[in-house]
Amino acid sequence: MSAFNVYIMPYGLHRESTASVEQIINTSSRYRSGLGSELKQAFPTYYLPIYGSLVCLLLILMTHIGIINKVHYFEPNNPIKFVGNDGTSSFTLKKLIEKKVPALQNRATCLLNPLLFNGDLQTIYAGVRTFRSRDQLYFGRRILKMSDGGSAALDQVISSTKFRSAKPEPCDIPDGQQNLDIGKSTRYFTKEELLEGDIQDDKRPIVLALHGLSGSSAEPYCRCLMSPLFHKEHFNCFVLDARGCGGMNITTSSLFCALWTEDVRETVKVLKKKYPGRSIFAVGFSMGSIILTNYLAQEGENSGIDFAVTLSCIWDLRASSNRMESHFLSGNFYSPRMAKNLLELLEKQKDKLSEREQFKKKYTRENICKVHRLTDFDDNFTSEMFGFSCADEYYCYASPIIRMNDIRTPLLNINSEDDPVAGVFDVGAFPVRRAKFNPYITMITTTHGGHLGWFKPNNTRWYSEPVAKLMGELYKEVYVHGAAKIQINQHSLPNGPPISEGKLLIKRFIS
Repeated sequence: MSAFNVYIMPYGLHRESTASVEQIINTSSRYRSGLGSELKQAFPTYYLPIYGSLVCLLLILMTHIGIINKVHYFEPNNPIKFVGNDGTSSFTLKKLIEKKVPALQNRATCLLNPLLFNGDLQTIYAGVRTFRSRDQLYFGRRILKMSDGGSAALDQVISSTKFRSAKPEPCDIPDGQQNLDIGKSTRYFTKEELLEGDIQDDKRPIVLALHGLSGSSAEPYCRCLMSPLFHKEHFNCFVLDARGCGGMNITTSSLFCALWTEDVRETVKVLKKKYPGRSIFAVGFSMGSIILTNYLAQEGENSGIDFAVTLSCIWDLRASSNRMESHFLSGNFYSPRMAKNLLELLEKQKDKLSEREQFKKKYTRENICKVHRLTDFDDNFTSEMFGFSCADEYYCYASPIIRMNDIRTPLLNINSEDDPVAGVFDVGAFPVRRAKFNPYITMITTTHGGHLGWFKPNNTRWYSEPVAKLMGELYKEVYVHGAAKIQINQHSLPNGPPISEGKLLIKRFIS
């Protein structure tokens, strides 16, 4: 008897007016018995282990194609301890994360976009999407004049009300700048606003962000972190736009490089003078993370930064460059795209750059046609601007890995293990073993995420909320009453080259 017949039989009997109660009961019993037999035939007793194995296999496949992202936490051997506001309790960064930010703890998992199932897709998506309608922020810009005559833009996150409360006039354009229109969500501060200052926010902590290569404060990977820091954690948020970026005109005949840390150094001094007594946190993205880590190493205990986070940091530029150039997709897509962006930057700033005779000789149609990849650009232009013989020498000197022993600022570094730009473990791009010997450095890697990707199914970035929450919790637990007290075993500090090494190199390059 088929399951179908067994099923309809009771229905038919209910329509029989002459059917007795006994017949209905007997038929129902036969129905249950027959249905049970059919189920046993369809699902044998061993179906549980079979289907359980299939589910486990599916989960493994999901992990490998990037749907499930896992966090790996690398704590230093003798980590520093922060002393709490009560002055008696102390805790490591790991303990704070486990208590307040479980998304960053070891073995934590999250779901990423299943359509972006590897590092290349995550990276490409990060490069082609602008996310203009998401994490909308408004910036007020001031131009900082540096000691060498150069200019950098310091963009400050402001409320939409304040953004619309004033309209800059031509007289508000700083010296050396020509364009009043610098974006739909960015405007210059008026001279009156610059004089007024931010007295009403005199207790808010500060976060200074450094963007990626040829980027600006408008980059979505930056806005997605600044938004919760500004709206939820109540930080006073700044983004330092590198020379020539973000619609700014340069005022000297050079741009920027991974070892050019002078602008960060002078910006920190400006913030400390303008906002005395406030805690200053910092975050770097990609190229900005290289500059930030180099700065922290060069300054040692005098960095002026209380806590730093680096995302998609390229610790070894030489190894990462070799890896990127040798792979088909990264060598034929990412590298040429980066070179193209930098060439466009040169074109915009060529008048001022041409004041340097060497650049004027280099910047010819013939040489530009030879620039196909990032190494070609650095060979022809970056190395010339900063006194290197070639790109390879530049990569060797500018890699933060050679001076990471000198970092004396609490630093959390987050990289993805499938990052096609920074490289992966097989080329030594993530120095997690070496970082264990510096008690100030904590390393986190994730199984997936690409380069500044980490897109979840709703296309928000995984790191934005956890990193913002960590900064907020650390400030409330440690820095709310002023500078933090840190407990450290001095014997655990690694030996390394003199801290002045970075400054000496810079003097050589700009001489």
